[in-house]
Amino acid sequence: MKRILLTLFFFLLAISPVFAQDYSMPEVNIRATIQEDGTVQIEESRTYNYNGSFSWADYRLPKQGFTEVRNIRVSEADTDYINENSEEPGTFSVSESDEIIEIKWHYSAENEERTFTLSYELANAVSIGPEYSEFFWTFVGEGRSKVIGSSEITVQLPNQINTDSLYSWNYSSAPDSEVIKSESAFTLTSGRVNRNQNLAIRALFPTSVFQENLTEISDPNLDLNEIIQEEAEYDAMLQEQAKRDEFFAEISMPISILLSVLSLGIFYFLYQKYGKRHSTNTISNRETVVIPDKTPPAVIGRLMSSRHSTSQHLVATLFDLARRGWFNIEEKEKESSFWSSGKSEFVISLSNEQPDEHLPKWEKMIVDFTTEQVRSGKNTFDKLFQSSGSNVAKWFSLWKKEVKNVFDEKEWIDQKSYTGVWANVAAQFVIDAAAIVLFIMGGPAAFIALFTSFIFMFASAAIIRRTKNGEETFQRWKAYRDGLKNADERTLRMEILDLHFIYATALHLSKKELNTLIESSYDSNNSRHFPWIVLMSGSSHTPATVASSISTLAATSSASFTGTTGGSGASTGSAGGGATGGAG
Repeated sequence: MKRILLTLFFFLLAISPVFAQDYSMPEVNIRATIQEDGTVQIEESRTYNYNGSFSWADYRLPKQGFTEVRNIRVSEADTDYINENSEEPGTFSVSESDEIIEIKWHYSAENEERTFTLSYELANAVSIGPEYSEFFWTFVGEGRSKVIGSSEITVQLPNQINTDSLYSWNYSSAPDSEVIKSESAFTLTSGRVNRNQNLAIRALFPTSVFQENLTEISDPNLDLNEIIQEEAEYDAMLQEQAKRDEFFAEISMPISILLSVLSLGIFYFLYQKYGKRHSTNTISNRETVVIPDKTPPAVIGRLMSSRHSTSQHLVATLFDLARRGWFNIEEKEKESSFWSSGKSEFVISLSNEQPDEHLPKWEKMIVDFTTEQVRSGKNTFDKLFQSSGSNVAKWFSLWKKEVKNVFDEKEWIDQKSYTGVWANVAAQFVIDAAAIVLFIMGGPAAFIALFTSFIFMFASAAIIRRTKNGEETFQRWKAYRDGLKNADERTLRMEILDLHFIYATALHLSKKELNTLIESSYDSNNSRHFPWIVLMSGSSHTPATVASSISTLAATSSASFTGTTGGSGASTGSAGGGATGGAG
């Protein structure tokens, strides 16, 4: 109990700042000044509204559309931050990877609004042609963690020029955005910019705005008329796309419903043909406490657990081996500490006279594994299923495979039903693909068909059915499982109480149901029913609590997880930029 309370305390302490900490970005303003030598000076002001305590923010600039970034500065009001990698308030650092340049600055803010200004100079971010030049830039990238409230972006030219010679196209995905041009600038204004939206401008202007002896032609093929024609064709394509979108939006709902009905119909047909359950009218479904047959717990447990072998099947087999004389389980005192309030632990030992019986492979695997662990000193249940690396997980996987082999030999599962499973998966996959295309072309109405076919694809497992013998076996053991849930000393054969307990463990009775089963029949002062589990005098434990603790340890130990282990210059018609960032 002390451990649980302490863990809960530290957990709440750790997560409390997470829920209290948040920020918003009400405003971002950017000024891009194109110099007479073709370089671009970016000055960006970002306003943050903090709720909670914050100490850093970053700015991530993709390395595309320029050859060099220089003269990077970070400031706040009249205070310049110092470029040093100390993470002290008032400092910033610059780092890079293959894809981005990251500027990160440090400060101290709590429940307040702060505005920071970043500035830097871009080289070769403008495509310079013989007569016209292009600056195509994404000023606010998509994929940000926060919405931006409003923005104003200005692209300032080095000299004034007649507006008839200026051309611009708004490439922003934010719908509430507009580009206005004047004699010396392009201005993009926008309201709310969602996290998956961007702000981008394609601007063309005469090359004569540059000082001739300071620049050179970087794209001799840049032609104004071709770009205007390209944009006209692009605009026509967008209009055609809008018409297609309108058409698909109209037909999306009826086709989505049709696909949904088709999905249901295919599943129903295949279920009726391959998955319809065999009749068991001759088998009584009344609760019983009579063990139906001598099927081992791990094998029958797999049948009753939707063809899955679990750690509780492992524990039930271990208990069954102990019942048959291979092992002894004993409760012993242990030294109590602040971190562990338990006063006892369960120790497993090898029997002095092990039975002379032939064991099937899956049981022998447990005997060999347990013997090796005990002889290496891992004889307590908190260590029995622990090993370096993934040894236990690999062993458990092999053990489950061996149980599956024995299970398959019983022929309880109709192999022909898998034909229906794969036929349904294939059909639902085709409908899924059609629904995805419809979703892309026609909008969210297609989600009905996508969701329906997705559900029926996963429902394919329901087509797998048991053979007639398998269904009858299942119903007998189900009646026995139901009987164990309500059994007591009046209905159970007490001489095989431990065997009932083992099967109850394999059949996944809950901890409460196991306790009820044992406590209604078990006398801690008389262990004749469980000679292979020796509890200390006055122990608060029963065989049910032993099973619960061991199955938890087995499940934890048998789970394993595996993992996987600069920029170019401006190119005509390709946008550079796309900066994002966050704070913490």
